[in-house]
Amino acid sequence: MKTAAEDPFSSKMHTLYAHQQLPEHNDLFRLADRTADVLENEDSSYRPYTDAGFPGALLDFTRLLPLPLIVVPDLHARDYFLLNVLDFCLPPSFIPAVPAGCTVLTALEQGTVRVVCVGDVLHAERRAQERWYHALAELENGDPAGEAITEEMEEGLTLFSMIMECKCRFPAHFHLLKGNHENILNRRKGGDYPFRKFAAEGTQVRAFMDAKYGNDVLHVISCVEDALPLAAAFPDCLISHAEPRRAFTRRQLINARSSSEAVASLIWTENDAAEEGGVKAIMEQVLGPGASSHAVYLAGHRPVLGNYAVRQNGLFIQIHNTELQNIALVTPGKKFDPEQDIVSVVQD
Repeated sequence: MKTAAEDPFSSKMHTLYAHQQLPEHNDLFRLADRTADVLENEDSSYRPYTDAGFPGALLDFTRLLPLPLIVVPDLHARDYFLLNVLDFCLPPSFIPAVPAGCTVLTALEQGTVRVVCVGDVLHAERRAQERWYHALAELENGDPAGEAITEEMEEGLTLFSMIMECKCRFPAHFHLLKGNHENILNRRKGGDYPFRKFAAEGTQVRAFMDAKYGNDVLHVISCVEDALPLAAAFPDCLISHAEPRRAFTRRQLINARSSSEAVASLIWTENDAAEEGGVKAIMEQVLGPGASSHAVYLAGHRPVLGNYAVRQNGLFIQIHNTELQNIALVTPGKKFDPEQDIVSVVQD
C-alpha cells in the first residue's frame, strides 16, 4: 500500500493543508471552473436529470452496486478534519475486500467506497468566535481583507480547494451536498438567506472575496454552489444537510432546485421544526415501502451534544458536533447503529 509520500494525490492534499495559504487568483478560478464543469455534467446513472434536462438535486445510488458509505458532517473551515478523514484507516469489517490499514483515500482511489460531505465548507464556528469579532471590527474600519478575516479564509479556502480537488479526482465517489453556508454571494434567493451568527459572517466573507479575488472568482464559486446536489439516497440511508422540513417524493427531490421552499427545507430546518413523520414518508417514497424498517436518515446542520441526536421516532440521526471529528460508517445491508458506527477520525 502506498504511503502518503508515494501517492501524488495524497501528497497534494497534505501540501495544501501544510501550506494553508490563500490560493492564487488564477489557481482558484481554474479549480472552481473545473469543479463546476464536473458537477454540471454528472452521470445520470447516479444523478438523475431534472425535467429540464440538467443534473438534479438528488444523488441516487439505490439502483447501483452498493458500496460502503462514509458520511462527513459539517466541516466549517476545518481543513484538518477533512485531511484526517482522508487519512483514516478503515476498519477491516467495513470493506472486507481491502487489506488492513486501508485509508479512506486509498479506498477512493480503488473505487471501493463512497463519501458524502453534508455541506457547510466555509465559516469556522465557535472555535473562531473571537476571530470573527476582530474581522468585523477590521471591516467596519474600512479593511475588508484584514489579518483576522485573512486567517479565516486561509483555512476556509484551503478546505474548499481540498474538497474541489477530491470532487474532480473522484467524481462518482466523492460528493458534497449544499448546506446553508454554501452562499458565497450572501444572497437572499432560491432558498438561500444571508448568514450571520457571531458577527456578520456572510457579509464579511463576501467583502473579503470582492476585495481579494473579484467578480470572476465569486461568480465561478457561486456556479459550484448552484450545481451542488441537495440530498443523497442509498439503499440503507438518506442524507441531506438538514433535517427535511417536510416530505418529498423522489421526483420532487430531483427537481428541488426549482423550488426555493424545497431548497430551504433541506438546508435550513431548525431542530424540532420538521414535520413529524416526514422522514418516514421520504424513505417510503425514495427507498420503497418498508424502507423505514432498516434505513436511517443522516444529516448535520445544528450542533449536537455528544456523538449524535435522534428524532423522528429514531429514523433521523443528526451527527454534527463542532468539537469532535466524527464520521458515520454505513455498511450495505447492515442496520446503522449510531453507538458503533459513528467513529472519530482523530489519530491516537
